[in-house]
Amino acid sequence: MENRKATTAVAGSPSALLELSHVGKVYGGKGVITKALDDVSMAVRKGEFVAIMGPSGSGKSTLLNCVATIDTATSGTITLGGRDVTRLRRADLAKFRRDELGFIFQDSNLLDTLTGFENIALALTLRGERPHKIEQSVNELARVLGVEEVLQKYPEQMSGGQRQRVAAARAIVSGPQLILADEPTGALDSKSSAVLLDVLENMNKHMGATILMVTHDAFAASYSTRTVFVRDGRLFNDISRGDAPRNEYYQRIMEVMAFLGGDLDAR
Repeated sequence: MENRKATTAVAGSPSALLELSHVGKVYGGKGVITKALDDVSMAVRKGEFVAIMGPSGSGKSTLLNCVATIDTATSGTITLGGRDVTRLRRADLAKFRRDELGFIFQDSNLLDTLTGFENIALALTLRGERPHKIEQSVNELARVLGVEEVLQKYPEQMSGGQRQRVAAARAIVSGPQLILADEPTGALDSKSSAVLLDVLENMNKHMGATILMVTHDAFAASYSTRTVFVRDGRLFNDISRGDAPRNEYYQRIMEVMAFLGGDLDAR
């Protein structure tokens, strides 16, 4: 199988929302050095839904964490909307994450002491939006994502799938430039996973959300518009769905996975 660079949107593309240019991440010191990322250059266009796949230790989570500014790249640049996030001052990072990024984690990370409504509304509340605007935005989004029935419930009263859909609503309600999803289906059963993936696909297709998702699951990746494969800290392959049906795209993902090996999941 041919090893090739990203082709759907290349670094330096004027249409790119997110650009990584020669990004490296090194851990360790005193002669014991690990290259988690090695000269990674890729781009994500506005409105794309990109899945990142690779075996454990391949660097995919490090890549996501560097984009999220949770981790700091050792070399190279990462720009979002033309802004170099690798040069943000510490005082600006919290505001950048709040205003520009939406997060969906494997365990939902909802606040246990807040209702579904309050969890979704939190980013708008922190931004100082007017109460009637918050209520309108949350209720409208809850209807679209199918979580109206849990708005007055606390996370412990929700199913795992409901918690993840509330987390998805929280991620998009403030209109971030980019949504980052880290193994969002990892703790869900097959039925709940499919429901959440339908939600993500709907967010991408009908709400214009740009999504970057790390996953081990080929079924989850088949909901994306493009899948980027990482091995040993470097980009290994990049395939786009185009107009192909999901089952055909899934098979193409599986072919690359079979070549890569490792602990990737299939259904």
